[in-house]
Amino acid sequence: MDAAARIATLVDWATSHGASLHPAVEVYQDPATGFSFRVKPSSDAPLAPWERVVSLPTSLSLSYLNAVSAASSSPSSTASSPASFPSDFLSKTPPHVVGRLFLAKQYLLGEGSFWWPYIQALPQPHDVDDWTLPPFWPADDAELLEGTNVEVGLEKIRADVRKEYNDASELLKLHGSERDKAISMQLYQWAYCIFSSRSFRPSLVLADKDQQNLPQGVRIDDFSVLLPVFDIGNHDMTADVRWDLQVDGPSCCELRVGREFGPGQQVYNNYSMKTNAELLLGYGFMIPESDGLHNDYTHVRKRTSTPNKASEEYYISRRPMDHPSSTLGRYRQELTVDLPQGKHMVGAFRHVQPDMVWDIFCTLTPPNERARILPISSTPTGSDEGDEEKKRQQKFFSGDVEEGSEAHAALEHTMAIIQHKVMQELERLEETDVEVPPGAEEALTRNQRLALEYRQRCRTVLENTLESMGVEGEEYV
Repeated sequence: MDAAARIATLVDWATSHGASLHPAVEVYQDPATGFSFRVKPSSDAPLAPWERVVSLPTSLSLSYLNAVSAASSSPSSTASSPASFPSDFLSKTPPHVVGRLFLAKQYLLGEGSFWWPYIQALPQPHDVDDWTLPPFWPADDAELLEGTNVEVGLEKIRADVRKEYNDASELLKLHGSERDKAISMQLYQWAYCIFSSRSFRPSLVLADKDQQNLPQGVRIDDFSVLLPVFDIGNHDMTADVRWDLQVDGPSCCELRVGREFGPGQQVYNNYSMKTNAELLLGYGFMIPESDGLHNDYTHVRKRTSTPNKASEEYYISRRPMDHPSSTLGRYRQELTVDLPQGKHMVGAFRHVQPDMVWDIFCTLTPPNERARILPISSTPTGSDEGDEEKKRQQKFFSGDVEEGSEAHAALEHTMAIIQHKVMQELERLEETDVEVPPGAEEALTRNQRLALEYRQRCRTVLENTLESMGVEGEEYV
């Protein structure tokens, strides 16, 4: 079946069950982005901001909820319905794993599945190159990501998926149907990649009444949900979008974009603020760098006081965090540093998330010593501790400290720690570097090209950061 027939099958099925596209919008096959939304080239007018692009009844969604519903409607606990799983299996398996296995089972049902028109429009399990994300690349391709800051994520995903599949398979051998036992590791990996690259958080796209029948102990965001047709919109991190829920009558989720799109233009969704590292791991693509936008950040994990437990991450940016093109960097700055007019941030800190810098300083200086080390001018009556902390941050980030003082020593120590960390990351990258012989570029696979491009992006982030520690006022690439 060619692309046009697959699109027609999907759209006809969805609209016959209550979905709708804006009259000026169509689904088409884009050479670079695959199935996509666009304003019809023949349209007489543009798509205006905030007009409804697509409306999808949430009854067409596919997730763990459908597996639970199928089992509860089965006449016995052995779940004789071909769409369901045994109740014992459901009670012992994490919801997100059940959702993936339910998708795999629907694939095996073929045209007998209610969702077959949707599933046939997805990348198919046998077309491995069309759906594999980096964790499941061939070993020679995945090896090119060693030494980058996605290496740990790759290994964790592989290990988690292997364990999930093995645990589920053991349960299904005891209680499942023959079709359940036919779900292979590759088919589970396919389902993982489909959910990773196309799914939505249920709490954002499902109405309250769709969330009422969860089993005890299961929270609404313990799994993800697939939205046929709705998920065709590709990612634009600069797009202002709304996922509006309509609950009068059958619940529907609507995509609206706060931007005008002219005839022939692709209409985008926004998957939320994600770095290129996150997009590569979870979606298999990266956002190109331009003068007005970059999305290259090195992730640095912050360790908690609990051994071997990582919590939040910090970000090191290709360009200064406050640069107009650092869209995600400015969005992710939980700690906002408002420097006084006429002052500039110390060069060593410009590419680093301010939270990371301040946390390092706070680690070096006990709370009861901070006021003495970083004295500030008197604050107005009625000001709180937050105002005083902000003034100290301004002094520290601008380097407004007396040379030879304890504050100056702490400033230099903080800079040295950041420099050491960045150099460590760069050395790790160089130790695993790969040289492509002249003339061999044409033989590289898509995965290999993507991995080598990502390596270079990581290198640029780290080199720009080190450069900013020694030179201020430079141009950034």
